[in-house]
Amino acid sequence: MKYLVDTSALVRIVRRQVDGHWHEQVTRGLVAICDPVLVETLTIADAKAYTRVEDALREAYPWVPVPDDAWDIITSARRELATKSVHQGLSVADHLVAATAIRLKLTVLHEDADFETAAKMIPQLKQQRILQATDA
Repeated sequence: MKYLVDTSALVRIVRRQVDGHWHEQVTRGLVAICDPVLVETLTIADAKAYTRVEDALREAYPWVPVPDDAWDIITSARRELATKSVHQGLSVADHLVAATAIRLKLTVLHEDADFETAAKMIPQLKQQRILQATDA
């Protein structure tokens, strides 16, 4: 695995709003998903299709667990972000995604400027916008 998908990127992948390169990366198993993203994404699923959508996402993306020390990582990160007055951008789910990516040394794949801002303050956080040129 190379990437941890954020909801902002996952929705674009599912809607086929991204370069075909990303669909290839998903097919190759290089884009993982974690529970905060799954939960956020499923909030937009139709109730009748809920289980089908969840099963399809779990089948398409390798699942990675949120690390046990996620809140320790988040505490450190949010304090660093607060020193630069940029602590209001990331949601709780975003913080969990960032902590998971940091611990597992994955790059957050997103379309959310808040991840770019956070990565400038937190060197361990690697990020890639899904709608920008790729490095792969």
